[in-house]
Amino acid sequence: MKSSTSRSTSSRQVNDIEFITRDEALKILGIKKESLYTYASRGLIKKTKDPVKNTSLYLKTDVEKMKTRAGIRQGVQRVAPMLRYGEPVVQSWICDITSEGPRYRGHLATSLAREGRSFEFVVDLIWGGIPRTKDMPWNTREVSLPQHIHQVISLYDPQISPLNTFAAIALKLRTLNLTDDNDENMNSRSIGINLIQAFSGLAGYFGSKHEYEATVDQEFISKRLIRGFELAEHSKANIIEQAINSSLILCADHELSAPTFTARITASTGVDLFACIVSALMAQSGPMQVGGASDLEDLLENIINSPSGLVDTYFEIPCFDHPLYDQDPRAIEIMKYVELIASDNYTATFLLEFVSTIQHKSGRYPNIFGALVILAMSLGLKKGAAAFLHTLGRSAGWVAHTVEQRLTGTMLRPRAHYMA
Repeated sequence: MKSSTSRSTSSRQVNDIEFITRDEALKILGIKKESLYTYASRGLIKKTKDPVKNTSLYLKTDVEKMKTRAGIRQGVQRVAPMLRYGEPVVQSWICDITSEGPRYRGHLATSLAREGRSFEFVVDLIWGGIPRTKDMPWNTREVSLPQHIHQVISLYDPQISPLNTFAAIALKLRTLNLTDDNDENMNSRSIGINLIQAFSGLAGYFGSKHEYEATVDQEFISKRLIRGFELAEHSKANIIEQAINSSLILCADHELSAPTFTARITASTGVDLFACIVSALMAQSGPMQVGGASDLEDLLENIINSPSGLVDTYFEIPCFDHPLYDQDPRAIEIMKYVELIASDNYTATFLLEFVSTIQHKSGRYPNIFGALVILAMSLGLKKGAAAFLHTLGRSAGWVAHTVEQRLTGTMLRPRAHYMA
């Protein structure tokens, strides 16, 4: 299969993925090539082939991580490299990243998704530490959203920038003083539910009605989303709802990603939960976070419209690969649903073939952002839907980390090494 794009995806940095040559890796590590080959053979440094030049390339973040570990063994802890996929710098009881994907308080996220657990079940697990006895939707009595929230949303276009709309909603809820800030830790669950419920209504803006999708009592978030997406009557509605629910679960948390760390830093200053979520949303919108999904949307749209050309380079495709995984386990789960949808879906079939080609040529595989874009496009959703889904799910983790950080009672204030 051949693929094309009408513009270079290297105009801005999207992936935090960079492959370097053998000589560059040796220079960073200060070792002999035999040692580098040993690290690569043991899986400590990811190695791939440049299909054009037929040379070996090494994942830069893995090389940096090896350098950090070497420094720690020698008694020299360098904070800067430790903050880039290095050693842990913050204690947390919420999420642990393993080779099988994230574990939420000891429960593997992919297992929770495969078991058919609801997003609400997983959110309460992350927030409370103890899962519910059964899956139950949140009661509308727990939701105290103002009736005029749609007026705030109407000022924005969620299809272009759902994150900006999320931020506007959070700021609006903050100004309404829905909780006593002096007792915020006691009300963090109700605040979190209000935020997620308000965010969920944006699903209606990705449908033809282009309006806020109201909540219904005793309805799971995933059901509300497919109503908003106007997919509830689809022939594969049950599979689609499972795909949406699983996606939210897999997005719920991923330890100290940049937006989550931003939320924790903000929380450490003592501000309210709303402000912490807004700060995370701003970091989330960056092109090296979910903001980069728009680059992949553009690229794939161009490829579908003109499938006879060639991608400039396999290593410029946005939202492929992840520094912490050989293949992102969360993306693998989401792509399984794309395969189920693909039987009578041209777009899904085409995109699966594209992924297979890229994987065969370069060993690269979509990360969770990429998988969400492919899922959303396969479902015929408008641009921005992938960013919407990921951010809606991740909001749960931001609430948990904000509360956990505030309970420590300390302020995060790293130091810089001044370069004279």
